[in-house]
Amino acid sequence: MTISFDFKHDVFLGYFSNNNGTTTNSFVNHLYGGLVNKGINTFIKEYGEIKACIEEIENSRMSIVVLCENFASSTSCLDELVKITQYIDNKSRNVAAIFYKVEPSDIRKQKHSYEVAMAEHEKIYGKESEMIKTWRNALTRVCDLSGVHCKDDVYESELIEKIVKDTFTKVAPAPVQMKHIVGLDTRFEDVKSVLDIESNDTVRVMGIYGAGGIGKTTFAAYLYDKIRHLFEASAFLLHVREESNKGIKGLEDLQKILLSQLGEDIGTMVGSTFKGSVEIKRRLGKRRVLLVLDDIDDKGNLNLLVGARDWFGSGSRIIITTRDETLLDSHDVEINKYKMEVLTYRDSLELFCWNAFDNNRPAENFEYMSNRAANYANRIPLALCVIGSNLKGKSIEEWESELGKYKKVPHADIQGVLEISYYSLSELERKIFLDCACFFKGEKWVYVERILKGCHYSPSLRVFASKCLMTIDENGCLMMHNLIQDMGREVVRKESPLIPGNRSRLWYHKDILQVLEGNSGSRNIEGIMFHPPTHEVVDQWTNTSFEKMKNLKILIVRNATFSTGPSSLPNSLRLLDWMGFPSKSFPPDFYPEKIVDFKLSHSPLILANPLQTFEDLTFMNLSDCLSITQMPDLSGAKNLRVFTIDRCHKLEGFHKSFGLYMSKLVYLSASECTMLKTFVPRMYFPSLEVISFNFCKRLEHFPDVMRKMDKPLKIHMINTGIKEFPESIDKLTGLEYADMSTCERLINLSRGFLLLPKLTTLKVDGCSQLRKSFRRFKESHSIANGCPNIKELCFSKANLSCEDLYMILEILPKLEYLNVSDNGFVSLPECIKGSSQLKSLDISFCRNLMDIPQLPSSIQKVDARYCHSITPKASSMLWSKVCEEKQRIQVVMPKMEIPNWFYCVGSEDIPVFWARRNFPVIALAFEFGEIKENDEIKMDTFTSEIFPGMSSDKSSHFVGLHLFVEGQEISRKDYHYCIVGEHHVLMCDLRTLFNDEEWQGLDASFGDEWKKIQVQFESQLIINHWRVYVYKQKTKDDDIQFSFPYSTDYVPIPSPNLVPKKSLNQKIKHIQSLDLVEAFGQYLNTFRSKQSATVANELLRWCRYTRGGPPSACVYEASLMQEHEDSVWNAALILEMLMRNVVNHISETKVQSAVHLVVELLTTRAQHVKEKGHEVLNINMSMPIILEECECHRFIGSSSQFGSSPTVLTLQQKKTQMGRQREAPSRHYWGSVELKEGDTLVWRIRKGKESMRGSVSNIVVLLKCQHCSLVKASSSSNVESLEEDYKDPEVEDLLKRIEKDAMRLNKSQGKLKACIIQMDVTVCNRYLMEMAIIRGQEILGRFGSNFKKTPYGKLRVDINGKSSNITMQHELEGESQDTNSNQNQMIWVKSLLRWIGRS
Repeated sequence: MTISFDFKHDVFLGYFSNNNGTTTNSFVNHLYGGLVNKGINTFIKEYGEIKACIEEIENSRMSIVVLCENFASSTSCLDELVKITQYIDNKSRNVAAIFYKVEPSDIRKQKHSYEVAMAEHEKIYGKESEMIKTWRNALTRVCDLSGVHCKDDVYESELIEKIVKDTFTKVAPAPVQMKHIVGLDTRFEDVKSVLDIESNDTVRVMGIYGAGGIGKTTFAAYLYDKIRHLFEASAFLLHVREESNKGIKGLEDLQKILLSQLGEDIGTMVGSTFKGSVEIKRRLGKRRVLLVLDDIDDKGNLNLLVGARDWFGSGSRIIITTRDETLLDSHDVEINKYKMEVLTYRDSLELFCWNAFDNNRPAENFEYMSNRAANYANRIPLALCVIGSNLKGKSIEEWESELGKYKKVPHADIQGVLEISYYSLSELERKIFLDCACFFKGEKWVYVERILKGCHYSPSLRVFASKCLMTIDENGCLMMHNLIQDMGREVVRKESPLIPGNRSRLWYHKDILQVLEGNSGSRNIEGIMFHPPTHEVVDQWTNTSFEKMKNLKILIVRNATFSTGPSSLPNSLRLLDWMGFPSKSFPPDFYPEKIVDFKLSHSPLILANPLQTFEDLTFMNLSDCLSITQMPDLSGAKNLRVFTIDRCHKLEGFHKSFGLYMSKLVYLSASECTMLKTFVPRMYFPSLEVISFNFCKRLEHFPDVMRKMDKPLKIHMINTGIKEFPESIDKLTGLEYADMSTCERLINLSRGFLLLPKLTTLKVDGCSQLRKSFRRFKESHSIANGCPNIKELCFSKANLSCEDLYMILEILPKLEYLNVSDNGFVSLPECIKGSSQLKSLDISFCRNLMDIPQLPSSIQKVDARYCHSITPKASSMLWSKVCEEKQRIQVVMPKMEIPNWFYCVGSEDIPVFWARRNFPVIALAFEFGEIKENDEIKMDTFTSEIFPGMSSDKSSHFVGLHLFVEGQEISRKDYHYCIVGEHHVLMCDLRTLFNDEEWQGLDASFGDEWKKIQVQFESQLIINHWRVYVYKQKTKDDDIQFSFPYSTDYVPIPSPNLVPKKSLNQKIKHIQSLDLVEAFGQYLNTFRSKQSATVANELLRWCRYTRGGPPSACVYEASLMQEHEDSVWNAALILEMLMRNVVNHISETKVQSAVHLVVELLTTRAQHVKEKGHEVLNINMSMPIILEECECHRFIGSSSQFGSSPTVLTLQQKKTQMGRQREAPSRHYWGSVELKEGDTLVWRIRKGKESMRGSVSNIVVLLKCQHCSLVKASSSSNVESLEEDYKDPEVEDLLKRIEKDAMRLNKSQGKLKACIIQMDVTVCNRYLMEMAIIRGQEILGRFGSNFKKTPYGKLRVDINGKSSNITMQHELEGESQDTNSNQNQMIWVKSLLRWIGRS
């Protein structure tokens, strides 16, 4: 049965019409008038109309047929009756019959006038015709309705009034005004299967839940209008929560309204809610009804209205809207839940525009401001409607003003709706919510929970999640909608609108500065988070400001430098997170005995005295405290769980008690403490899971282990001075992972160490002296007595021989992953075939390797990059793994000819084939050449973008493979990247791209129809050839074709351009997989000893640490934001070092060191997203704004540089000036346009870019003098004008605003014209470094004084005709640099800008 959900009319009124003015016509006229006056959209045909109005019946929610004495004489009336009676049978419409002065029995039996009329029809059509039978059946069927009988003794006016009332109950619109339906059609499709309208077998209940203002009521009303015609009766109870709050009287009224709307007489009802419940069940128990209950917040009220399924007839549907998900779970009736989500960005903009402009798109010149307003509303329908209506008819200037107000104080109507959920919380829950809204959004929930428990709260996330106030994302982070956060903060602001010091919580940096500078704090303040958007220097504050804050529990200070330390701090503190705490010691009376978290990184603290007793202290972070020389007795913090003291470069040792009294310690990191010589002589940490001493180069001894430690443990000791481990190491029975890479002095791993029962991962890269350990173990230990459980061994760069490999393979039979890359052995031992569990073998850069014996049948991955000496026999053995049809095989090796038994050789184009029935199991072989010249199709991997021109015999490149079926990319959980060298081959089973579950789903999606399959690869390498091998045991020959399988007369639809999609989580996982040391470390090492050694060393440290560092402390309930701030702090330090080093002179070495700032930015982000997985990487679109000086400005500028008169120029100066006049236009970095990913401008700009070459990173806004912009653009290959592609009102509006602001802020530049262009190099060479450093500082929020924030981004300010920013140019006079050197500089710096520009 097909059900219609859209109608033109509420009622179709069918009757026998003539032009005689009969009483029937009079009755129908009055009935029609009554229906219309009641607001019911009614269709009635014209008098004398003889054609049946079948289409109008189909387009009506309900049909009313008036049967009179002469009704059967009209064939059109009979045809209409046939159509109407069809709805009686399938119950897809409401139907009502009125017997006007005619007996129903006469109609049923066709007597009297009906008998005469039918006899006349039989004469024309034949007595046995199908038409006559159908008409007679319809006349009989309509009498089955309990219709209205209008006799001669009935008052027609009263009867009409009753008919109109009954009809209204069936077709009355929902009591919710819906002017503009936006985004609800797709939601309707989502819930159709849940409601299952066509089923009559049971009563179904659906609950729509979501935050306030998100559109639950509107959607319920939309559903009500769509489906109410399918039920005998329907009712919509609006504002149940408000009505029920009126007490018993309110609930009784709701019950009466429910029955009344469903057409029940309520005159005899007894006044009690119990009686009302009984009546609902008694009267509706046999009726198929639709009931909507809006805004239910109490289970008891729900039980009084919908107590059980048997209260309603079979096929009934109940729809409930609520803010509280738990209410739906706790009801006795099973309720199908539907969560109301925010609108899509496109729908939200449309809804806003309907309210602001009465149109579905912005008015002219309002495009940009409309996007700003819609972004503020953040896709919440209520906010979009309220803000749109409020801005309607106002000027752009008024819009600017109003939107500025909203950011400070939310609109009262929006606030009022959102606050309802807040006030439904208990008093304690409200405190928790306000803390989260003011301080903890985006933090790990386990961290937030720990802090709040320390404040004596007992947070339960379920309470807040059920009311849609807060959620936990897939990475365990606390999330809430921006408007929900604003609502909470507004609740706090209203505590004391004019005096911030009297509020309970402070988060706005200007309010906090006002309190600190004016010493206006109070006992009311419970929490402070001072985190200005750009780095703030606070030197005018009163250091006694905290004395009045007796109840302060949370104090967070980040991105700020205080000139002096506080003279006092409240002892009520539970969290002290002050990065850069400005004192060497704590205030004398400071003893916060209930504190749970100390974070004081980058502070000048000394810690000369033992720590006091802090029973509740669980976390301490003293990283980068460069004044600490000895760690004192910390036994007073016996419940300490996480202790981080990284990069304390003067730390020499720990108090010996530390190793004995920390029974709760889970995480200890003292990495990069370069002066640390000893840790503790003895240790017993029964709870320890992570210990890290990475890069503690002077640390030579590992403590004696006092007792068995069986907790799962990871040890990180990269690049330490350790020589050997004590015999007691065998007590670390929980040790699972040990990384001692580059510990060059490590000479021995004892038998007890290797036999630790849980040790599965051992990394000893670069530990060449350990070779003898494996020999000694082999000689002294019998495998019969057990063998090590090591499954992963990394032993690269250790000068291993074939004999060493033999020993390793013999004593480690359980190996699954073996990395022996960059070693000098000539062959692999024959015994490797016996390593029956080995899956992955990395022998890359083993340049002497010639022979590879038969590998075990378990092998799946072989990395033989740059093994240029391997013999044809060895390569044939690797190729043979495909012949053997090994599952998930992947091999990379130097260029070898692909065997002929691979099918379908291809070149250049991507692999394409057709398959049916099952997804084919195949292996692909790619032969790669050199790097593409002028490559514009960049992989979205950072290494390939950072070093596009770098070529060495050790350079590797990422190759990404993406699968498309019928032009649509097949989604997968993770990226799959292969690392390949130039002139290498890659052999890959397609199954490696997917996990088992994904592959099974892919296989199941194929049927008998042929489907086109394409494999897209992304890489900077040129692909020379590719071939395919079909696994014969898995795929039949007749189910795969490499040419078009259909007949030649069938023209296939060409596939669109295949653009791989990449999720942010996939990008993050790829960042974490990069071997940064391999990619960058060697280049940093090449110039560490030169002038920029400080910068290079800092970058190299980050490069190594990020790759080999311990797990994030966030895993153990530390603050995610504080970890990120640590990373930003270090990145900022490097930028400052660059600023100091390069202002006066730029050499090639320093340009190179600046380029490696990219490494720092990359690793900073990698650290930040290890656990979070979102929001940290800026995925928004950023377009640089570039100012191009016109000729007159450049001449004036160059003249003023050398003097006012050109006659005084030296010969060298004249040559320099002439050279500059001949070079490319002088372009400066002048700001940026920052667009959110959901902003329609992003879509419009990208749409305009479709015809261009290159990536979005090459698009800039160019500012030129107006007269220069009229000159025809240069035809140079590195600039492409996009003006024709961007004839879009919204984009043009943005450009006009940029022009206006640029001219206002930069008086010396004259009249400017803005356009969007594409260029390879955004600024001229001599300003490259300037742009790099400025952009880096912008990213870190540390560069704002010389830029003016604008609604669309930021613009540079020109003071007195000269930019106040630093200008770094080459010292051309007297500087001798050859062409190659200059080109090399440009490669490095352009690479830097390409990456930073994308950040």
